[in-house]
Amino acid sequence: MLTISGLKRFYYIPGVTDMRCGYSRLLQIVRQMTHHDPYNGDVFVFMSKDRRKVKMVHFENHAYYIHEKVFTNGYSFMLLEYRDENGLRSYRMDWKDLVAVLESPVVKKLRLR
Repeated sequence: MLTISGLKRFYYIPGVTDMRCGYSRLLQIVRQMTHHDPYNGDVFVFMSKDRRKVKMVHFENHAYYIHEKVFTNGYSFMLLEYRDENGLRSYRMDWKDLVAVLESPVVKKLRLR
């Protein structure tokens, strides 16, 4: 169950595809790459290269939260398109867009029998 509400600000961080990282490394990446304050309650979204895994990390009430969703083989998250303008390292997402990404699997291959 997702414990994040739509009252937060969400940022997609492209280019970080190493899903072995834990919350401390991901927050360090946020601080270094985007210059956001990772401790202000914003939620940062990372997606694996094959788009089968999404991690979200945020800090709230003196605690670190990390959420992870992984699809089985044959399914993936939808491709996120963004404009690579001015060297931006993070992109703002709306709550409805995040829910669409998390709850709408893309079928890579459909096998009929």
